[in-house]
Amino acid sequence: MFSLLTLNLHTYQQHPRHNCFETMHLHEREVHIIAEAVAQQGIDAICFQEVGEYRHDPIAQPYGEAPSNMAFRICRRLREWGHWLHIHQDWSHIGFQRWREGTAILSRYPLRHNYSAYVSHNCSKDHYMSRNVTVSCIDLPRFGLLHIANVHLSWAHHGFHQEYANLKRLIASRYHFGVRGGLIVGDFNAPAGEQAYQHIVGNGEYIDQYHELHPQRFYEPTFRGQIDGWRHSPPRRIDYIFKRSGHPLRVREMAPIFNGEFYPSVSDHFGYLARFELF
Repeated sequence: MFSLLTLNLHTYQQHPRHNCFETMHLHEREVHIIAEAVAQQGIDAICFQEVGEYRHDPIAQPYGEAPSNMAFRICRRLREWGHWLHIHQDWSHIGFQRWREGTAILSRYPLRHNYSAYVSHNCSKDHYMSRNVTVSCIDLPRFGLLHIANVHLSWAHHGFHQEYANLKRLIASRYHFGVRGGLIVGDFNAPAGEQAYQHIVGNGEYIDQYHELHPQRFYEPTFRGQIDGWRHSPPRRIDYIFKRSGHPLRVREMAPIFNGEFYPSVSDHFGYLARFELF
């Protein structure tokens, strides 16, 4: 079995304060809860979106190993507990005026062919609509390379279709590595059943793993309340794991994880924990 967590971390907005260092300190709760869930559940790989890093921290090489980086804080906590994780990150733009905001892939298993690229028309670090995606191949024992694309895409009316087309071209350019399976994971800002969602699944190339396992829960929201980009709409399902059709893995379990029932809330998104059979 292979387990995967996807979660939008909300860019340090659970406890926003005027003082950024106080903000980071208050998010120690979220760091601990997420790390504890990863350790207790034996999670193999993680895709984080809206990973915050203080904009005035020096940019580390490789990117993300700054003390303020939320994904690296979680990774470091797990390493302290004896759970070694590999990590690959990049950032898209400045969010909430003070944070570098990006995506991160973490894995118990080696990450091969790490890469990141802009899929949006706008590639400016200063524009909130610029979208950079992280991609990697997880080298799984007795399986081979599982390609992961970790994304945070725009709304249908703000560039989704161009971004998704660019994403597919990027993924296609990487299959010469000898990939055996492929997943696209993250926050798509594409409500279940609506036009952008149908654009992904309509031709059968990618399969919505939550819908495959829980067809009766098709519209079950992945966030609560009014969040950025959806302030005038009821909660929707906008976070997904899509599997490339025909690839040799099958979802066996998938459920919201940080919803106050399984683990406490750590973000405005619930996140998903999925387990796959590999064959």
